[in-house]
Amino acid sequence: MPPIVIYKCAVCRMQRESYEAAERCEKSHLSAISVRELEYVLGAYPYRIAVMFPDGHEREYIADEGVYVNGGNHEKHKDKRNRYDH
Repeated sequence: MPPIVIYKCAVCRMQRESYEAAERCEKSHLSAISVRELEYVLGAYPYRIAVMFPDGHEREYIADEGVYVNGGNHEKHKDKRNRYDH
């Protein structure tokens, strides 16, 4: 019985059919070049941050479970991957 080989993106952990597809996926993800704290509510960690990416786009994120802010519009986002802390 031949083995089944699955390739996984090291960044988003999505499974891909080939090494090349997994490599393309890994290269497609952008890393933050800077993070600005925009708002603190309670505690040591910021409630809202702005993240700058190499392509010049800035995204705002809030620390509310399952919700992210993209350019001021609140959108529900359900992560279908296994959750893990970075």
